[in-house]
Amino acid sequence: MRPFAFLLAVGISLAAFAQAHAGQRFVQGEGRAIIAGKDMSTARQAALADALYDAASKLDSRVRGISLVDTDGALKEESSTLVAGRFSGYHILFEGREGAAFIVRIEAIGLTDEENCGGKRVDLDIREISTRVAPGIQGQVQRNVAEGLSRGIASLAEGNGYQISDQRHLRQTPGDERTHRSQYDYMAQLTNSLPSAGGYSVSGGIIVERVRRDSALVNVTDIVVRMTLTLKDNFTGARIKDIHREMVVPDQRSVFGWESVIGLTAAPHIQPRIDLAPLFDEIREDLDEELACKPLRALVRASNKGEIVLSVGIEHGVQRGDYFLVTLPNTTNEWQVIRIDDVTPTQSLARTMKAKPGIPANAIATLMR
Repeated sequence: MRPFAFLLAVGISLAAFAQAHAGQRFVQGEGRAIIAGKDMSTARQAALADALYDAASKLDSRVRGISLVDTDGALKEESSTLVAGRFSGYHILFEGREGAAFIVRIEAIGLTDEENCGGKRVDLDIREISTRVAPGIQGQVQRNVAEGLSRGIASLAEGNGYQISDQRHLRQTPGDERTHRSQYDYMAQLTNSLPSAGGYSVSGGIIVERVRRDSALVNVTDIVVRMTLTLKDNFTGARIKDIHREMVVPDQRSVFGWESVIGLTAAPHIQPRIDLAPLFDEIREDLDEELACKPLRALVRASNKGEIVLSVGIEHGVQRGDYFLVTLPNTTNEWQVIRIDDVTPTQSLARTMKAKPGIPANAIATLMR
């Protein structure tokens, strides 16, 4: 082999290895749309939407099954394809007319792990977090816990992968919020604070109790704070993770029998101050780790003649030119691709890329980037 050819082959091999090591994937997608009259622009846009969907399905797609009971009581099995591929960019390989159709072929670059886990913030609802305090715990400690809980929830807003909505006045979510079951809850209607149908939720409880560990010579009493939170996917209803955290605060130390010595009166015992900040620092890291790589989903707030309003905006990491995939509910694999035209801090305005199907309000859109 000639030296130049050998070096070229080595260079190509190293480049391919570096690309694979970085986690990038290159896939091609093709789309076509019938040209209505002389409207090439609309046909091109629809063909591009098909190509984007095709490329996303090659990056990541799964078959989702469901069992249904019809009106006659018969059990039916249905399945649909869930497309979840996301990419960092694409370029057009070919576009042009072929007969009565417009053809678009693209090459899309699949997201690396770093890209997949950064640049976006999903919605996270903080639901009911109950507090149980054991008998014998002084009011000072109870106040510490209540204040620490409020400060801790506020500190969770510093997380990188999510954006919180404090809804502790609402009950713990059962999940599966895409069915809008929570909109029938009295407190949700009263406060107009429905959970995010496309986001996530966390709820749970705090238990505060005294634990005694006596030895032969010393009485040892500690205050133990245990926090258990459950992280759920509102869209699917799936339980993602149970987060358990515990802290032990030294309470009382005394020599065995010293209090009962005749003639001595012990001073009133004051239980220690409880600071929950370390617990919430750990919980914030847990939530960031779990949610950073989750897909950004948005609720369709309004839909009118191809103009779509989404429930996510700049604060969630959405940019003009982003694409969202909408898989329509209660249909057989019908989908639509929408492109973001304008973004505000909390919502986005998009347009559909195909004439059909139409998108209803309350549908869920997933960021393809």
